[in-house]
Amino acid sequence: MKKTLVALMALVMLSSTAVYAASDTPISDWINSKTSKITQKEKSAAAKAEAKKKKRQEKIQKQKQKQAEAKKKAEQRQKERKQKIEKKKQLWNELISD
Repeated sequence: MKKTLVALMALVMLSSTAVYAASDTPISDWINSKTSKITQKEKSAAAKAEAKKKKRQEKIQKQKQKQAEAKKKAEQRQKERKQKIEKKKQLWNELISD
């Protein structure tokens, strides 16, 4: 029971302090000065994370492009091989049919 009461009192104190600090007072200025460093660090960390995510996505996109190009080249080589085989078949058929 005591823990619940203490937690409830702490919640009331924090919420009333937050409401009071929201207005322009020396307390809100003090709280803002203390939390500004933290928010700046959070913004910096978020920007770094976003940059890493973007860089990772670009890297993945480049890999996909390389894979697509390699697939096209492989398909082209496959077609060329089939054409060579067909030409040889035709030549052999012509030689045999004569």
